[in-house]
Amino acid sequence: MNDSLNQLSQKRGMKLWNEKLLRKMYLRKRSFDAEPERLRARSEWQDWDYASEIYAFAQRLHESQLNDQILIRAFTHRSYVNEQHNKQKNLGVQDVHEQLEDNAELIDSGCLFMKKFLSQYLRYHLQQAPEECIQSLVQYLMSTSVMSDISKWIGCVDLILCSEFPPNEQTLADTVSSIVGAILQTGGEKRAQNFVIDFICTYLNGRDPLEIWHIDRMDLNLEAFLRKYLNQSDVNCEPRILRQSAVDTIESCYIVGIYSKEKLLGQSAGESLAIAKRMAELDAFRRLFGLTTANVRFEYGQRAYDIEFHKYERENFHLFQSSSSLPKQEEKLRQTF
Repeated sequence: MNDSLNQLSQKRGMKLWNEKLLRKMYLRKRSFDAEPERLRARSEWQDWDYASEIYAFAQRLHESQLNDQILIRAFTHRSYVNEQHNKQKNLGVQDVHEQLEDNAELIDSGCLFMKKFLSQYLRYHLQQAPEECIQSLVQYLMSTSVMSDISKWIGCVDLILCSEFPPNEQTLADTVSSIVGAILQTGGEKRAQNFVIDFICTYLNGRDPLEIWHIDRMDLNLEAFLRKYLNQSDVNCEPRILRQSAVDTIESCYIVGIYSKEKLLGQSAGESLAIAKRMAELDAFRRLFGLTTANVRFEYGQRAYDIEFHKYERENFHLFQSSSSLPKQEEKLRQTF
């Protein structure tokens, strides 16, 4: 009897390869010929409570002044209203009146406010940068890709009321604009500014402004620019080779500096003299516009809440506009040079 028990205990178990196979098949929870489960909205599940989710959303954003009525309107898109309207018509309901309000007005007010405030925010931090740079950064922050990403991270996907699921990127982006419009309507400009600083302006953190504003695609001449904005006809930019290595090989490297009046304006490396010279000119523009890593310091959170951004409504100088109308920025350029 004891011998038979020992034999059973010794043979208990399975081969290692068989164990891994069965474990993997168990985690898949399906056979090879089964159809994948369709993507379903969170509202289709029985434990879904839209009112509780709306309340929790306002608490997550620390916007307690947003009541259920204004939040539901902020999440209700025109496509959802039209869909409900058509459903009632198909059911034979006479004299259909639209009880739902869409968020079109909130989207418009939110977009106008964001464009205005983001311009002021960037003019405060980039006072030497031209207006073309400011507006390029504003367009990036208000782009569909950035706004839709914000909408996903703050948990708007399951709360949006629209005709399609999952919502497309444009719908997600419009939802953020409508939320800003709702905060502006219920909490005022100060609350809306804080929201934009916390959730939108932070997308500039760690980004190089020249990676967003492609100054290399613009036909800019450094010498002509300095003569125009400094009103000095004797300004000459001279490129000089600072260092070079592996000349006349496929791994050649040249470091060129741009000098004017014995002052180094910019320097950069390149695999050829032409490329190094062009990159040095772009580095000079970076320094003149105050876009170096040491100069760009965006404020967020509590330190940014108390800044008076409304004082920076005036546009910075334009690259392709006469400098005589903007003496303030012209003086800053002279000091930099």
